Amino acid sequence: MNIFEDKIVAKSYDDFYNTELGKRIDVIEKSMISELIKNIPKGEMLELGCGTGHWTEYFLQQNYEILAIDTSEPMLEIAIKKNLKAKFINKNSENLPFADNSYSVISSITMIEFVENKDKVFSEIYRILKPNGWFILGSLNANSILAKNKNNDKTFKNAIFLTPKELEQKLDFFGEIKMKFGVYLDSDYKLLDNTENKNNIEPVFIATIVQKR
Repeated sequence: MNIFEDKIVAKSYDDFYNTELGKRIDVIEKSMISELIKNIPKGEMLELGCGTGHWTEYFLQQNYEILAIDTSEPMLEIAIKKNLKAKFINKNSENLPFADNSYSVISSITMIEFVENKDKVFSEIYRILKPNGWFILGSLNANSILAKNKNNDKTFKNAIFLTPKELEQKLDFFGEIKMKFGVYLDSDYKLLDNTENKNNIEPVFIATIVQKR
């Protein structure tokens, strides 16, 4: 079962962003994505795994016109109630109902960990992405403390994280890959991004952008 089909999980999903740690992590992650997308064209964007619309709102603020999809009805219900100027539909990223070469920009933030067939999703993204189009990915690092403790977390227990190397291998057929790393958490989940101590810790968040050849 998709953990996000659970209405209790869906309703509490945004609560993390209201905590002190959640607010700080949100700023870091969005600054990383902002840096990667600052020079790519605005316009239509397909957002995969939009969840409650948290990142949809961010991309709207960056002046994208968004069609957002997710497989979880409870998550989509929350997103729709936010009255964002985006269109939300229930679709599976492993089988996207779009023509080849139909989008210039596709995004997906912390979805790929939860899909059954990652290669199929990446193949679908490549198929519908226009030549020279951009794919923006936010993912969770399999080497991080979050991944190592995932069996103790209801949300992440069945998620399959990727290492930076694995991610590069899976995206290599797209084109040149650019990555940024952040959210350095120690074993006590203390945020160390602005300290020298982060040098000995694996980051949790990987922000990636790749342009289709």
